[in-house]
Amino acid sequence: MPAIKIPRKSTIIDMTAMCDVSFLLLTFFILTAKFNDEQSVIIDVPAARSEIKIDEPLLLSVDKEGKVYFTAPKGAMRTKTLDKLIERYGEKYPQLKELNDVQKAKFLDIEMVGFPIENLPEVLNFTKEQMTSFKKSMPGIPMDTIQNQLGAWLMAGRYADPEQRIAIKGDKISNIDAVQDVIKTLTRNDVHRFNLITTLEGANR
Repeated sequence: MPAIKIPRKSTIIDMTAMCDVSFLLLTFFILTAKFNDEQSVIIDVPAARSEIKIDEPLLLSVDKEGKVYFTAPKGAMRTKTLDKLIERYGEKYPQLKELNDVQKAKFLDIEMVGFPIENLPEVLNFTKEQMTSFKKSMPGIPMDTIQNQLGAWLMAGRYADPEQRIAIKGDKISNIDAVQDVIKTLTRNDVHRFNLITTLEGANR
């Protein structure tokens, strides 16, 4: 008796459900991804072998030309820093007392301070286009012997949150004297613990 041959049929797998899940995951990652802000000043940091992660410190940046910039963490900390600057240095810099609520709110959008305190009201009145252009030509914070405004920003941040960590981010080809001046400013304001930001040696930048 001949064997009964069972006809072969192609196997069909319904991929509809898997496609739906894939697109849902893709949508989730796009909506929850946090992108880094575009840097106002590009600083090519040197490499090091140790690794300590620092989340949003009070950041003192030194570019390759030796200009110094100050960055306070986003949100409430940035608002408190401005409030403390006005509170403690309003008499020395009367322009600070002229700031209105709109200007104070706009300060939250300033990623990096790199100009004299006296110019703060003017900068906060810039349009978006003017601010974009100004970021490329900021003169840096005055740090001479007559008026060291970096110390004022630093202490405003310290009074806003005494536990906030402080870090120096210097360009690898910047003048070492500028970095030393920043460190002297820290020590003069009784700050003896701070971090230096680097990249990992051999890591992709």
